[in-house]
Amino acid sequence: MESLIISLLGSLYLDVDNFVTPVWLWLILLWPLLWLFQLVSLGPIQSAEDDLKQLQAQRQFVFRHPLIHLQNRIRQISPKAKPAFSWLKLALQLLRGLVIVSLAVALAQPQKMQPSDPLPQEKTVRDIVFVIESSASFLLPDYQVNGHSDTRMNVVKSVLDQFIGGLAGNRFGLTIYAQQAYTLMPLSSDQTAARLNLKRLKPYLAGRTDEALGEALGLALKQTEKGMQKGDEDTLKRVVVLISDGQAHRSRIDVDEAINYAQMMNVPIYTVGVGASGEEADQRVYSGLIYQPLESESLKRIAAETNGQYYQIGSGDDLQKVLHTIDQTEGVPFLAPPSPPRKIPLYQWPLLVGVASLLVYLLLSIVFSPQMTRPVTETATGGGR
Repeated sequence: MESLIISLLGSLYLDVDNFVTPVWLWLILLWPLLWLFQLVSLGPIQSAEDDLKQLQAQRQFVFRHPLIHLQNRIRQISPKAKPAFSWLKLALQLLRGLVIVSLAVALAQPQKMQPSDPLPQEKTVRDIVFVIESSASFLLPDYQVNGHSDTRMNVVKSVLDQFIGGLAGNRFGLTIYAQQAYTLMPLSSDQTAARLNLKRLKPYLAGRTDEALGEALGLALKQTEKGMQKGDEDTLKRVVVLISDGQAHRSRIDVDEAINYAQMMNVPIYTVGVGASGEEADQRVYSGLIYQPLESESLKRIAAETNGQYYQIGSGDDLQKVLHTIDQTEGVPFLAPPSPPRKIPLYQWPLLVGVASLLVYLLLSIVFSPQMTRPVTETATGGGR
């Protein structure tokens, strides 16, 4: 039924793709069924009478005459006249059917599928694994946020949260290190999960000191290798971003091994130096934590030997600019997934046709009803005389 109605509407230049509730289309069969029921129950003569005329006849006063049975005998003997064909009655019947059909189509809720506008292709996508130091030195409050001192860790977490939230389509991984190295979150395109895992990041989470730098870089590079799929070698960009205040202790696994691993995989390591360069930047009055200034030489070497870049940040705004620079430097064009087509409802048009047909039907019945009822009135008057 649905395909038949769609093809019929298409022949009328009405572009309909489907119906939301096609079961209502079976209501169209109600029109011929009612017509057939009227023909069988009332006979061909009475069924030819229009419904408005029957309604007017029911409203007339009926008087019982004592000799009415004689008139009934004469009617039975006299041959029955065939009902005269009337274009008006045919038009009214068709209008009734049009009202039923329009109502059924409107209840079925026809709709048209229109392709959505393509999403802009201005973004870039890549795999980014952040390697974040979580040693005790990240408790040092040598950053100013809104006029108040804040720790290195809080500034890094705040800026990374904004950075990850603004890059849809990318995959992010989180690796932390201090005395030990851990994968806090493997590569995932779930931005919500990445931002929730950032909230778990705290100093001392992997120990107090920073002997596990080489292990952390190895874990990060391993993630980028696992995240690769067949055919992605030339299309997908992989980036490791190391956020640290440099090496205060020698790494258990030599950093040169991680550098060789990155060179073999052609993965750049961008290094971000956190903290001030000298102890004179320490503005604390009382503290039991030894101030550890930024050691930048190791970070510069890692970036230079892996085709990355080294950045030193003096505030949270600087870190935001650095991450934006990395976003512009690395990446491939963002291929937006195809948007689902928009569903345009079209039920208002058959509903409008049904209402208009009903109004035309009522108008024709009211205008032409005196002409159809005049012969009945004259017959009744003549009988009274």
